[in-house]
Amino acid sequence: MSETSSADSEIELLRQFVPLFSLSDERLRELAALSSREAVNPGVHLFHEGDVDNQTVYLLRGEVRLFGTSHRGEESVVAGTPEARHPLADRQPRQTSALAASEVVVLRIDNNVLDYMITWDQMAALHREVALGLADDNGEAFGWMNTMLNSLPFKNIPAANMRKLVDRMETFAVKEGEVIVRQGEPGDFYYLIDKGRARVTQQIHLADLDEGSSFGEEALVAEVERNATVTMLTDGSVLRLSKNDFDQLLKEPLISWVSVVEARELVNQGALWLDVRHAHEYHYYRLPNALNLPLHELRQRMAELDRSVSYICYCKTGRRSSAAAFLLSQAGLDVHVLRGGLQVLPPVMRK
Repeated sequence: MSETSSADSEIELLRQFVPLFSLSDERLRELAALSSREAVNPGVHLFHEGDVDNQTVYLLRGEVRLFGTSHRGEESVVAGTPEARHPLADRQPRQTSALAASEVVVLRIDNNVLDYMITWDQMAALHREVALGLADDNGEAFGWMNTMLNSLPFKNIPAANMRKLVDRMETFAVKEGEVIVRQGEPGDFYYLIDKGRARVTQQIHLADLDEGSSFGEEALVAEVERNATVTMLTDGSVLRLSKNDFDQLLKEPLISWVSVVEARELVNQGALWLDVRHAHEYHYYRLPNALNLPLHELRQRMAELDRSVSYICYCKTGRRSSAAAFLLSQAGLDVHVLRGGLQVLPPVMRK
């Protein structure tokens, strides 16, 4: 088998699982190289109740038995069934033990790696929506830095931060054809076009940005690589803000982190859980009465949310939910983020 066909076969294998099916081919190729397969003999544990291994485990072949003190009876999972499309007992610390009932093969993926891949892809999809919106509105939509400095619509940003923003913004001249940010590179600055025009691309043309348009916040908020390339169409000048200043002056004031205890109190007062994971993850298990608004659908479905209600965003680790909360807060919603995500919660009933 050629390397190309082998790689394609691995991608198709990964695409069978939730939420891996949602990843792009590029992300799946990267994930395939970073995951590991393990053959396990009958009677050997894959993990024990109480373990904190920070891994997502998928069953590729064989049968596994799940049991534990917090598990209702014993459950068998057989490779190839709908249940096996989901990670095995996907909670940290592990709420059950997993025992190989036959010769099995499992796929192990580091949780941080997986969450990074999912966040990167969802932010890329969101970026495409934002870019198209910018194009439709002549560069005005989501040019939020310009809007913020002029009308101060974001009540959670301290007034003192405005002065610091102006002081810490660097201005530099740019030339036609100059690449400001490149897809795949680390996020280090937030940008605002002062003069001139630029083009956003993701292998294809997404949008053109005019004076007053901003870009670069996605990589900084989600702490992932750049999901698009921005190239100047004309000579001009660009303002930029370092990642540290962006975090301190913009990101942190707009993100309200809450602990498990604080989240429960907010729910008792009428706040709603907002699950920003993929729909398949949500339908497999979720918090009681939680709404589902996947991160990559945020822009197009934001109007579904009730502005008179407080929301607590959550995902598996907190990475996707912090990105969602930042964008929702920009739009004026009252949003909090569950620090640490689902993995810090005690056992809850699956629905």
